[in-house]
Amino acid sequence: MSLRKYGWLFVTTLLLGGLGGILVGLIFASDKLLEGSMANFFMGSFMQMLYGMTISIVAQMGFFAYMMINYLARGLFKTASLWKSIQVFLVLFAFFDMVYLRYTLLGEDGSVWPFFVEPFLLLLVAVVTAYGKARLTNQTAWVPTLFFMFVFSAIEWIPALKQFNVHATLSMLVPLLFCNIWQVMHLHRLVKRES
Repeated sequence: MSLRKYGWLFVTTLLLGGLGGILVGLIFASDKLLEGSMANFFMGSFMQMLYGMTISIVAQMGFFAYMMINYLARGLFKTASLWKSIQVFLVLFAFFDMVYLRYTLLGEDGSVWPFFVEPFLLLLVAVVTAYGKARLTNQTAWVPTLFFMFVFSAIEWIPALKQFNVHATLSMLVPLLFCNIWQVMHLHRLVKRES
């Protein structure tokens, strides 16, 4: 990938994160944005955009870490099927951890079922993204895309998952998913060799 292509991915991901931040602000904080003057609306929207851009930087660091881990693992494990099996195991392990660790941290002896909502929704988004990526490229992209979208999004989402607050979890998740989906869906175009 050339520096120009990486710069394009960086800037577009940054802008998409800002857009996700503004969207979350309009959905969850519209009453605060709309009270007062137009200056209040624009300043509040600007702050939400900066928040989304900050989340996009976290997403980009996670994507870079994923690419490094994937590159090292493909060299370390002799067969591709072993690395795919490990990725599937890590997806299942991360799903269990998202439920168990949040329940032990926030459950307070209540029901465990509400703690399945976030991992299930994230897994659903990851499966749909992996399906789309496999259709755009080939079937070998399915497991790595699922792994990145679920495991790395869950790791990047940890600060919001420590709270039992829908606004906090969604205000971080929306820009994060915008950025992660954007990056993974454009990677094959950016690394494609030009003839």
